[in-house]
Amino acid sequence: MTTEREMVPGDLPPTGNGHARGRTGGDRVPASPQSSGGRHTQASDVILRRLYAATTAISAFIDDEPRLLQSVAEEFATLVSAKYAALGILGDDGTLKNFVTFGLTAEEETLLRPNPPTGKGILGALLLEGRALRVDDVMADDQRSGYPPGHPPMHTFLGVPLIASSRVLGRLYATEREGGTFTESDETLAMGFAAAAAVAIESARRTARLLASERLRATGELAIGISHDFNNLLATILGRVEVLLGQVRDVTHRESLEAIRRAARDGAVIAGRMREYGRAVDTADIRPVDLGLLASEAIEFTRPRWQIEEVLAPELPAHPKREIVVIKRFEPAPEVDGDPFSIREALVNLIFNAVDAMSTGGNITIGVQPVDQSSIQLYVSDTGTGIPIEAQPHVFDPFFTTKGARGSGLGLAMVRKVMDGHNGHVEFETDANAGTTFRLYFPAIPVMQRIALQSARLGLGGTVPSKVLSEAKLVTPATIFLIDDQEDVLETITILLRRDGHDVHSFSDPRLAITSLNLRRPDLVITDLSMPHLNGWEVARLARESWEGLPVVLLTGLGRTITTSQLQENGVESVITKPPELDVLRETIERTLQPRNRTPLTIVVVDDATAFATVLRMLLRADGHNVVLAETVSEAITLIRETHRLGLVMLDAHLPDGSASHVLVESRTHVDRPTVCVISGSSVPEARSLVPDADFYMTKVDVPDRLGELIALASRRLDANA
Repeated sequence: MTTEREMVPGDLPPTGNGHARGRTGGDRVPASPQSSGGRHTQASDVILRRLYAATTAISAFIDDEPRLLQSVAEEFATLVSAKYAALGILGDDGTLKNFVTFGLTAEEETLLRPNPPTGKGILGALLLEGRALRVDDVMADDQRSGYPPGHPPMHTFLGVPLIASSRVLGRLYATEREGGTFTESDETLAMGFAAAAAVAIESARRTARLLASERLRATGELAIGISHDFNNLLATILGRVEVLLGQVRDVTHRESLEAIRRAARDGAVIAGRMREYGRAVDTADIRPVDLGLLASEAIEFTRPRWQIEEVLAPELPAHPKREIVVIKRFEPAPEVDGDPFSIREALVNLIFNAVDAMSTGGNITIGVQPVDQSSIQLYVSDTGTGIPIEAQPHVFDPFFTTKGARGSGLGLAMVRKVMDGHNGHVEFETDANAGTTFRLYFPAIPVMQRIALQSARLGLGGTVPSKVLSEAKLVTPATIFLIDDQEDVLETITILLRRDGHDVHSFSDPRLAITSLNLRRPDLVITDLSMPHLNGWEVARLARESWEGLPVVLLTGLGRTITTSQLQENGVESVITKPPELDVLRETIERTLQPRNRTPLTIVVVDDATAFATVLRMLLRADGHNVVLAETVSEAITLIRETHRLGLVMLDAHLPDGSASHVLVESRTHVDRPTVCVISGSSVPEARSLVPDADFYMTKVDVPDRLGELIALASRRLDANA
């Protein structure tokens, strides 16, 4: 390298033997006496002016990331006098997410687009070292690995990484410098420009996130108001349908009623999605979750859509049955902290979108894999038609859809909101010929927290099966004050509660309810939130002032926008979202009425399945109950006769030495008249046929989830019989 010539960009001779050199600013060469003073200052001014012009140009697109990326490539080529320039943006997993070029012909662009450089050779060295890389002759470099199809031949090369907050965002490189090889001054310019470009890209992303957050907030406020009225209508429809289903026996009429109920529930789901825009994820719902398990549940939930559905594809002459294959690729991965409901909903949306994109069938691949120690990736990939280029910038916008009347435009917006609420993010790749992949990135639970969690689980001595659908409902009659200013909702829910045996006092004016509360203490108050004169929070405060410890439950269309901390601050036990499902209504009432300081029960568990009985005893003893085990009919009868203040008998339907009905008969003669619950390893109908006339029936897999309800009911019955 010559030191006598003035260091003006574009006027430096080749720098040596053509080997690749990675460095942050090049080896500084001492300036000669001739290059000092005014001439050196003039050269520096030229460099600074060029760098200032380039960085100023890209700052004009700070609110539009696609245009910003294109501008970065163009300005970089101009800055270093290159024929070609390219910008590659990386995803969190280190793979190429976006690839922008400058200088290619239309034909070269078409050839290169499906197979952009992946960074295996010189580009790989650039990423690996995280420093600038300058090559005089690519063809002679020993790190060269060849070109992808469509890539123009190149000789001179200058590449710099884009680094922000110690993280490599991508790579920026130029080839074929006009007038010779890239110089040390070019490298210095490139590093300065890359630093500014990285800051601009990060700023553009923050701006986009802020704007999206503001749009979602405004949309949520609007949707909350609309969905409130909508839910009042749905509550009336669903409630009346429940009433009719309890009365109608004609099969045809019941099918029609079921169809109405399904449609109303679908409407409730849409209204619920609209409300979600106005709320953050409630941290009280966050727990360690297995993404593979949630993905499996989402697959089963969506199975009717992708396994048996027939569609009419507009371009085909008949109703072809599309064959869709779902492939699971679950690698071992740590749990993440998440809200199972929200994550499952996001997955269902992505699977439905994948199904809609494959009108003639194809494959859906759903996978879980660790990205590194701190991040887990959950992805849904299809082989469908891909997302049109013009639609790609808007896929996460609320109410944007390419499905016409079939789409609500809420699914992908909700996916992004769910990921924001989990401190993660979502990315997608799409190709018209290869389909679309959505990737959800979650932060993994830290290692020490995972160890503590696993130790706690091992301390429980094992796990219990998950909940299945129950065939019997445990309902304890109670005196309930029901308050709602919507007459239809009030009347409908009153009918449902009275059908369950509750003594219901209905009020459309909350002031009248408070007056009645001063005269009489109910077991429970259920109140709407948004009402004239008094809102639900005020009703709860006044109810507690009248009767200390009186439980209050909110019934509102804003259910999922209310956080646990708000409930605790206002002394409210729980919240039920409108329109209420009958099962949810029942379970909430039963859970709320459980005594807080109940006396421990004496419980006899009769089951010859030792493992199950031991786990059940462990669960009951954890709540302070006295539990004794029996494996046979004779042992059970002896224990029941000898036990005082017996509150509950949990009786297996199959016993080795005789009919379990003998145990039921003995329980009925006991002075305490204990509650008898028959449990079965198969089904409730079978248990009922083997041991008729018990108080309750449930399957064994249902026991862990319904144990609280059963204990509460047995406690009340024991107190009533005392």
